[in-house]
Amino acid sequence: MVRSIGVAAFLALAACATAGERVPPEGLRISARDAEQTAYTRAVTWASDAVLRYVEGEAVAADGYVLPGQGAWRFIYGSAGREDELVVTVTPTTIEQEARPRQSPPGFALGDAALDDGWIDSPRALAMTGAGADGSPSSRPDATVSMLLVPLRPAQWLIRGWAGGEARQWSVDARTGALLAVE
Repeated sequence: MVRSIGVAAFLALAACATAGERVPPEGLRISARDAEQTAYTRAVTWASDAVLRYVEGEAVAADGYVLPGQGAWRFIYGSAGREDELVVTVTPTTIEQEARPRQSPPGFALGDAALDDGWIDSPRALAMTGAGADGSPSSRPDATVSMLLVPLRPAQWLIRGWAGGEARQWSVDARTGALLAVE
């Protein structure tokens, strides 16, 4: 299926390296959109009417990608015919899934809301924050960046960056890329 090309391409690249060669981590990085293509394949196997409820990015690099061994994308899917939800966790080299009781991300009550397919990818969302231009936490080498894509009105990327005791949060319109708020 076309949606599984993202991680499959990364895994194929890693397999092509001979025993003496090393693929640099940047060659295996994965964005939210690429990871979702693979996660979706798992979701429709779980339920043919699966819909993407929200996306979590943990330990995302300052450019909006997850590097091997440094973070993950989690895609949470729901289905009208199921009481549970499916969580598919994708890294540049692994894919895992688990079913769990339905829940919203902390601080949100999403109900049955779902994301449509028109959301911008994680590198573009992070670039829209201006991160890197002002010494913000997400531009520093010791930074930790998390991203949450939620189906608010409008759908939003909520981006948090921490470094050296400093923290900031940005809200980016997930369809247009417009910067909505900075805290």
